[in-house]
Amino acid sequence: MKTSIAILLTLISWTLSAQAPPNTNIYLFDLVATDSDGYNLTQPKFLTNFNASGYNNQPAFIDNDEMMLTVQVPGEKQTDIYHLDLTNKIKTRFTGTYESEYSPEYIPNRTNNKTDFQVSCVRVATDENQTQYLWQYPYDRSSEGSAILEDLTGVGYYAWSSRNKLALFIVGEPHTLVAVDLGTNDQTTITSKVGRCLRRFPNGDIAFVHMIDEKTWLLKRLNMSTYQPELITAMLEGVEDFTLLKDGTVLMAKGSKIYKFNRAKDISWKEVADLSRLGLRNISRMAVNANGDKIALVNER
Repeated sequence: MKTSIAILLTLISWTLSAQAPPNTNIYLFDLVATDSDGYNLTQPKFLTNFNASGYNNQPAFIDNDEMMLTVQVPGEKQTDIYHLDLTNKIKTRFTGTYESEYSPEYIPNRTNNKTDFQVSCVRVATDENQTQYLWQYPYDRSSEGSAILEDLTGVGYYAWSSRNKLALFIVGEPHTLVAVDLGTNDQTTITSKVGRCLRRFPNGDIAFVHMIDEKTWLLKRLNMSTYQPELITAMLEGVEDFTLLKDGTVLMAKGSKIYKFNRAKDISWKEVADLSRLGLRNISRMAVNANGDKIALVNER
């Protein structure tokens, strides 16, 4: 791995293509539950000061205090994966290949021993078609990794259900949601017209957005045993990104505001925070750590 460099932590829908990505930055907050069944976002930190004028996106916690994200530095053609150690305030460039890597996630394992960790990502080949594969690297970067699904390309986004099962967003006209069982090599097409955001419930079910038409976007829960989807609620208009808490609460953002919904408690989306005072007015992707006490937000300038 490359030499670690100290991160400066201070207060303060683009798909894969050859176009220059937007200027996005990532902010970290403590997520605190309130007595009124809401949440406060406190202790803001600016995580991407090292690349403030570049592309910083797709944050994913691989531990309660460790995160990976997709980074493109101005002047560089490819995106790479960076690792952030939030406790020790250290950043590391995890990949430095000719290919572009996106959407880092850790692959679930049974021991949770980091020596066994594998990190998955979408890797864009340098061929003329810019073929998109699902790839894996060892956490210790002891090798250049390998393709997870050599016969399935066009992977845009994905979410792990378990060590052997996952759901994938396959780029196409229209985009499709495909469930894969690595143990049996079965590939099952679930539906088309899906959003880019896929998130895992604690039991392994996968949440996704089904875009029925231009205005009707439904949040659904895919049972990864039966492959039957179930309606959760309608998304706010124009929003496809969200994240999940351990109790099934869904968090999403529109503009500067954060909303929450829990089907067992709420009848509609409830606003829990407005971050316009911090200059965050175009929030998209979000990620929450396993403890549910930290949340990372992507804001586009």
